[in-house]
Amino acid sequence: MDFLQPLISFLIVIGVLVFVHELGHFLAAIWTGMRADVFALGMGPRVLGWNKLQGFTFGKLPEDLELGDHTDYRLCAFPIGGYVKIIGMIDESFDTEFTDKKPEPYEFRSKGALAKTLVLSAGVLMNFLLAIVVFAGLTLSFGHEEMATTRIGWIDPASPLAKSGITAGDRILSIDGKSVATWGDMAEALAVASNTSDRTVLLQRDAGRMMVRVKGQELVRALTAEAGLGVYPDNMIVRIGEVVKGRPAEKAGLRSGDIPLAVDTMPIRSIVQFQQYIRSHASKSMVIHVDRDGTPRPITVNVSKDSTIGVQLETEYTGPKQAETFTITEALSSAVNQTGQTISMIGASVAHVVQGTVSVKESFGGPIRIAQLASRSSDMGIESFLRFMALISISLGVMNLLPLPGLDGGHLVFVGIEAIIRRELPTAFKIRVQQVGMALLLMLMAFVLYLDLTR
Repeated sequence: MDFLQPLISFLIVIGVLVFVHELGHFLAAIWTGMRADVFALGMGPRVLGWNKLQGFTFGKLPEDLELGDHTDYRLCAFPIGGYVKIIGMIDESFDTEFTDKKPEPYEFRSKGALAKTLVLSAGVLMNFLLAIVVFAGLTLSFGHEEMATTRIGWIDPASPLAKSGITAGDRILSIDGKSVATWGDMAEALAVASNTSDRTVLLQRDAGRMMVRVKGQELVRALTAEAGLGVYPDNMIVRIGEVVKGRPAEKAGLRSGDIPLAVDTMPIRSIVQFQQYIRSHASKSMVIHVDRDGTPRPITVNVSKDSTIGVQLETEYTGPKQAETFTITEALSSAVNQTGQTISMIGASVAHVVQGTVSVKESFGGPIRIAQLASRSSDMGIESFLRFMALISISLGVMNLLPLPGLDGGHLVFVGIEAIIRRELPTAFKIRVQQVGMALLLMLMAFVLYLDLTR
């Protein structure tokens, strides 16, 4: 029954997100005077539903049933999506019966470009709005905790801070004369990609204090290349989250939940440090000293030729924290910022995949991967689960905006072209593009599922 919790978690996440997305399309259609025949959760044959003319019914509706300005709200057989069937719109159903008739005022094709754009964008906007509401609600309910430390636990030798002479164990006191009390304060003062001026850093080392200068150009270069600051706080625990079957870690006996304390003779202070050590030991063996249920034990692992051992790593901060509460306005502002940053991050990831700088396998996950992550987040509590749902909601919104046939972004391209040429594109052309787009989407879904199965 190990599959049951991931399945339930997956259905809850996808069910909520699909409902919210399609509700956006539906409400925008009604608001702009369009009619929607169907509001469906799931795809495929109708299992059950309700409409004002027939009430609650099972199975397929009669073919001669005319709903008029009413909508059939239904559940379909396959829980892999949903749709709103708007009259007068050529969509994934490939329905073209209306094209032989005179356009009615309530049809999609009778409306202007602005109304069409609103209806097509409403699903994505609702996904983003859901994320904002969730983020704001979590901020109001749980507040925000900052890591109340500025002491460095590990520093990447390639970091601009390391090049300036800062080392592990140093505690940052101020940056450019401004005191910093939390890790967030320190990161915010350093990680400003638009600020190329050098930073003056006052730090404490052992019993003394010293001043160092960090080159602003080096910081900007590291941030632009997404290498980050390369510094990590003390009191960080690295934990093994998932062990891939058949890989070196599983063969050696590592388990999910193990806490790596050291590798060979090197204490582990951060995930990046641990990863770098593994990568430097391709085709070699190393001894990972782990804490398992309070008992330390050494485990010898043979690193594969591709410099991996087959584990997913997690991290947890165990040091002092500083709690912060927010007003409703502050929570909403923070939620909007979080949503915007996540959209930017996802967009950058897609761009890297297109450019070939990041592999598809590292970037995309299908239903199996989502189910695994949803299950893991639910194990960590309601806050983690809701935050995961918000992130997936943003991902769904961004992906739907891609200008591909079959997605909202593809429909928006049609609307934009028609607005420019001031006439409707030929129905046969739209159908052909939609067919090609759906075929490509199905191939992409199959490929992502393949990645899930082989990951």
